[in-house]
Amino acid sequence: MIFISHRGESKDAPENTVPAFELSFQRATSGMECDIHLTKDGVLVVIHDSDTCRVSGKSLIVEESTYEELRQLDVSCGKPGYAATRIPKFSEVLPHLGKDRLFYVEIKKDDPAVIDAMIRELAAEKIPPEQIVMISFREPIVKLFKERYPDRKALLLTSCRAQSDGTWGPTAKALAEKLRDLGADGVDIDGNLSFITEDYVKTVKEAGFAFAVWTVDDEPRAEKLIGFGVDAVTSNRAAALQAHFAARS
Repeated sequence: MIFISHRGESKDAPENTVPAFELSFQRATSGMECDIHLTKDGVLVVIHDSDTCRVSGKSLIVEESTYEELRQLDVSCGKPGYAATRIPKFSEVLPHLGKDRLFYVEIKKDDPAVIDAMIRELAAEKIPPEQIVMISFREPIVKLFKERYPDRKALLLTSCRAQSDGTWGPTAKALAEKLRDLGADGVDIDGNLSFITEDYVKTVKEAGFAFAVWTVDDEPRAEKLIGFGVDAVTSNRAAALQAHFAARS
């Protein structure tokens, strides 16, 4: 079973920072996940939101700011022991991936330049393609990524949505068709037990696609999803979940 540290081990360290990714490496989770943006001056940085306010208390737009401007911000989010933690470059977190671990890298914006920057930096650090899984909510990005790099993995990020008639969507068949149209390798969907069932997971997987879920922090929900046959679970406390299920096996 694959357990991915969401924005690093973000329950214990500031999200999307070097310390969070260090913890993921030290705790030997199956892998880690991050979010990337390009700054005004073309630096690929790791942060979830385009607006820095939530993590720093000061509002700067990543795409409209230089790397040096962003580097001045404290993004420790008040976590004890992490004062003055900074927004990292993508290249700064890659050394904490290690060997034989996966890196789910989310492209946040519908910007092809981010794909190019990401691939350049992975090549510079000699990260094997099989360790990288590109994920994105942006369907054009998923499609373009697979067109440019058909041998690299890409998952479509999506969420369960209530429809006007009270049903939930997308249906498993509609999702499989969407993945096929995009050329995606699978889906990374929110682990909503009001929506996801064993039959849902089975239908998508039997269509030939990987099935990952985000963001699951509690053992009972993770156990149900694993029982349904999901391939990977992204969690803010991935190491704890991994240890819990390893102890039971």
